[in-house]
Amino acid sequence: MELDLVTIGDPTIDTFLKVHDAHLALRVKPAQTQLCIDYADKIPVDEFHRMAGGNCINAAVAAARLGLKVAVYGVTGADPEGRSILGELQDEGIDTSLMALDRRHTTNASTALVFRGERTLFVWHQSRSYHLPEMPPPAWIYATSVGPRGAAVNRLHEAIRQHLDRHPTRLAFSPGTHQLRMGARALAPLLCRADLLLLNRQEACELTGVDGRPKDLLEALRRLGPKIVVMTDGIHGSYASDGKRCLRTGILSVPVLDRTGAGDGYSATLMTALQLGRPLAVAMAWGTVQAANIVGVFGATPGLMRRRALQAAVNRRPELVAKEF
Repeated sequence: MELDLVTIGDPTIDTFLKVHDAHLALRVKPAQTQLCIDYADKIPVDEFHRMAGGNCINAAVAAARLGLKVAVYGVTGADPEGRSILGELQDEGIDTSLMALDRRHTTNASTALVFRGERTLFVWHQSRSYHLPEMPPPAWIYATSVGPRGAAVNRLHEAIRQHLDRHPTRLAFSPGTHQLRMGARALAPLLCRADLLLLNRQEACELTGVDGRPKDLLEALRRLGPKIVVMTDGIHGSYASDGKRCLRTGILSVPVLDRTGAGDGYSATLMTALQLGRPLAVAMAWGTVQAANIVGVFGATPGLMRRRALQAAVNRRPELVAKEF
């Protein structure tokens, strides 16, 4: 089967616990808000949800719902959670033939405490070995969060680079926490080959060492090698540069239930729009509308829109098409 996209990353099982019996402490540490619950108590849970997650899963589902032919490469445990992830992917029409099993370690997991629309994550992340299989060359690879073992991550990055050397595949790169901690020099083999680099502002500052105006950050990111750089910045919207112009769009003001996956949805939808031939300015509007729909429900994937609905929503909000700044 010809593939439009292969996403590469670490799948997880995500559990969401919505709570109300908590409070925020604003002065325990400077510039940091603490979520406080009673120690050694039973905390009532208002809502419980469990589903497949992880950046590579979220991106794959977003692209598949928009009509792309998608496969995922990731490693799960040989356990019920791993089988659940495979089942959810197959239900979305996503090819799972590239998925690998780790018979020595369990599937990655995260638990989110959701309070007042924000989530605090507890993350269980296994050390993995990665062996990217031979695969038919897709139009795009979306490489995202893997780790934490640096040597294993480097070998995976090298396998991706070798694939790009042999095929005309385009690369979208959205590095995760462990990859960003490796630094720009270690990530250079993919940064230099990336057609599209996708980060939030905090990640952009960490990767470049620059903390300034959006235009300064975009320029610093482009100096690392990517053709197009995109940076989201919370309530301030998102920014992008292709080296010829800098673009900005705002956000949609909507009620927020859970922000999990909004960044993945934005990024994968923008990449999908580019694959479908939309200009970068319009692709940013697609991502913005998708992200706004995600935050209205629990989890990263239930709110993902299909192409017709998304296109109609974008058509109703022409002001979201990005403008030069």
